[in-house]
Amino acid sequence: MHVSQPALSKQIKDLEDELGVNLFIREHRKVSLTQEGYFLRDRAQDILNLTDATEKSLQKDKIISGVLRIGAGESPLLNKVMKLLGEIAIKYPDVQIDIDDANGDEIEEKINNGIYDFGIIMGNRDLSNFESLILPEKNKFVAYFDQSLPLAKKKEITLHDLIDYPIVMSKQSGFLQKLKTDLGNDADKLKIIAKSNLLYNSSLLAHETNSILIGYRDLSAIKDPNFVMRPLSPEIWDPMILIWKKNSAMSNLCAKFLEELKAQIKA
Repeated sequence: MHVSQPALSKQIKDLEDELGVNLFIREHRKVSLTQEGYFLRDRAQDILNLTDATEKSLQKDKIISGVLRIGAGESPLLNKVMKLLGEIAIKYPDVQIDIDDANGDEIEEKINNGIYDFGIIMGNRDLSNFESLILPEKNKFVAYFDQSLPLAKKKEITLHDLIDYPIVMSKQSGFLQKLKTDLGNDADKLKIIAKSNLLYNSSLLAHETNSILIGYRDLSAIKDPNFVMRPLSPEIWDPMILIWKKNSAMSNLCAKFLEELKAQIKA
């Protein structure tokens, strides 16, 4: 780093004094980051990435260039959006697409902080603080489970059928509230053993514990033919909504993506 060790130690100490936190755990011949240190490191990386993306987006000699940053929940129905992003990246060689898998809370926070240009939210949320565009596709909830369970004999699974079975589900969706509303007093009988923000690890957990996984159709990571899928009755759906920051100036790249997506939806 071309800095002497005492000078670097003083800079770190000055930074800790300024922030009012300890950034390092100091041990004999070893230092490691504290929780606050990890937080600062991650935020600093976000800031550097944002600076780099902003610089690329402001290149005046290129009409469509820069980095398009999107956070999105998991859904097999995002194929059309991903196809559009790929087409833009191929058509404009100076464009980079940066996609993060993220839950709704993370997406909202990073849009507000300017880290994401757009987010794709799954489910019903209060989005009054954002500009939004409802995508035409909807995610259908289904139940996944081992075919050895008695539920496998049913063609459709009702919410009452889920009572007394261990359940694994997303903590981001409004599905849990739907369960409680429809089941009424029987909602207390539900055995929800785990909730997660994304479905991949949840499907592994459900498969290994012989539990029922509630999630979107065609999204389970399990390829075991004995891990079957059944639709819910009545059907329950989650909308997909594109959001972006209100009253913010868009780069040419962001405006192009939004224009092309609106045209795709209209078509």
